Amino acid sequence: MSEHAHDDAAPATDEPIHRETMEVDVLFVGAGVSSLAGAIRFMQMMEEAKENGVDIPELSVAVLEKGSEIGAHIFSGAVMNPKALDELLPGWREDEPFEAEVHKERVSFLTQYAGYDFPMPPPPLDNHGNLIVSASRIARYLGQKAEAMGVMIFAGFPAVDVLWDGDKVIGVQTGDKGIDAHGRQKSNFEAGVLIKSKVTIFGEGVLGHCSRIVTRKLGLDAGRNPWQFETGVKEIIKLPPGKGMPGFVMHTLGWPLDKDTLGGTFIYGAKDDYLIVGLVVSLDYRDPGIDPHYLLQQFKSHPEVAKYLKGGKVEAYGGKALAAGGLYSMQQSYFDGGMFIGECAQIMNMESLKGLHLGMKSGMLAAETAWEAIDKEDSSAAVMKGYADRLEASYIHAEMYKARNFHQNFDKGLYLGMVRNGLATVFGSYGKRDGHHDHAALEPVPVAMNGGTTKSEQPKVNIPTYMQKLDDVYLSGVLHDEDQPSHLKVADTDICRTKCAEEYGNPCTRFCPAQVYEMVADSERGGKKLQVNFSNCVHCKTCDIKDPYQIITWTPPEGGGGPNYKMT
Repeated sequence: MSEHAHDDAAPATDEPIHRETMEVDVLFVGAGVSSLAGAIRFMQMMEEAKENGVDIPELSVAVLEKGSEIGAHIFSGAVMNPKALDELLPGWREDEPFEAEVHKERVSFLTQYAGYDFPMPPPPLDNHGNLIVSASRIARYLGQKAEAMGVMIFAGFPAVDVLWDGDKVIGVQTGDKGIDAHGRQKSNFEAGVLIKSKVTIFGEGVLGHCSRIVTRKLGLDAGRNPWQFETGVKEIIKLPPGKGMPGFVMHTLGWPLDKDTLGGTFIYGAKDDYLIVGLVVSLDYRDPGIDPHYLLQQFKSHPEVAKYLKGGKVEAYGGKALAAGGLYSMQQSYFDGGMFIGECAQIMNMESLKGLHLGMKSGMLAAETAWEAIDKEDSSAAVMKGYADRLEASYIHAEMYKARNFHQNFDKGLYLGMVRNGLATVFGSYGKRDGHHDHAALEPVPVAMNGGTTKSEQPKVNIPTYMQKLDDVYLSGVLHDEDQPSHLKVADTDICRTKCAEEYGNPCTRFCPAQVYEMVADSERGGKKLQVNFSNCVHCKTCDIKDPYQIITWTPPEGGGGPNYKMT
């Protein structure tokens, strides 16, 4: 048997690193709701087998989480369809780990100064019976349930590489701790661990690091549409006492986005006088001047929005990319030794803006497949294919098939996309629309701006809740040890100071919702050079997706670093 990982997972040192090995039966990589639901389902099956008199050994289930604690990196104040959680944990609502039940809805089309309500919410956005939740809080709740059942959860341990036996996944390597900015071991150095598993289930979220390694090595995306994404930015606003609107949901189209740019906005009323206010923009936008954070500030200034925010104070902020490509962007969901679940499997219904219940259900189905593999002592691709069969027979496939062309229908702009999707809602979607790589859609500055120039500094929006980007980043609780190698790898910074500056006006300085990328004076060569403020990074991965030259790669930083989402 050969076990190997990529050489670049180890720090620059002359001494060989001794790594301890830990063996488990089932390993979930990432502690989002998909993985936690899967871990709980596996433990349930083990308990059910024992209750039925089956003599089985105690099986070990582990979950790795790169954040400092469960929920720290989960950014999604969301409207959740509760059916997966109702199935997994009947009676869970009695614990009330949610914000409110939806009881009032509004869907509007905005112009710059006015709003026009739809007579009734379009069917995909009809949220009657759904719940407004903090996904971070839901994850913490599921984590507590999983640990109580015997699941081992290791927070602060990112998976940085994949362990292989030929083309079979046999586990992962966790990241080293205590490496300085020059790649040298510090006094607190701690070597990463080799975690071997009989079944490895990747639930890393959007553009998962190890998920991408496995997909590329095995060619699991061959013949599929390219992965496509949207980026969301969001603020949590505290209103004056008694002014909250728990259970209120508002979605909008139109301003501040133009007719060529797909996206939308939302307001969710949570308990304790909190409002969740956010904006999502498709990353196949063409205008290099787009800044999602600034668009959010503009959205808050709209008369139909500002009235809800009166007297409010921004208390939290964050950003996250969303898997938007749909059914035909899903890579093969299984392989020798494991499976993909949740958004790293591209499981998301962008038509209804929902993915939590689909992710949970995918984790549950993966757990059932893992149980079968352990029982047969066979984790080959032939057994893992049972997961794909279970997906196809579930409501995951039914929902995603119905919305399979939703994102691609907007490839000619907002208005035609609305017509196409309106017809699809009434008559059903037809055929398959091809997708494209998001970064390839960006147009050079002279084309997008009609010969003008983009500005890295946007004028202040005159509203009480206006937030500068860095002030919002502070509210994300983001923290990285600055004396470590940057986890944002830029292959050729000369491109940033020359070609990108001339052609696109350095769009990374705008599309990053955390002001990680900054063009600063170059005292040696003149002009400007790229400065990467990696300690600001909120792990949204927008840069990896949208960089027009594809020279930026997001990799996991030292364990525990990153945002610290609590209220979201």
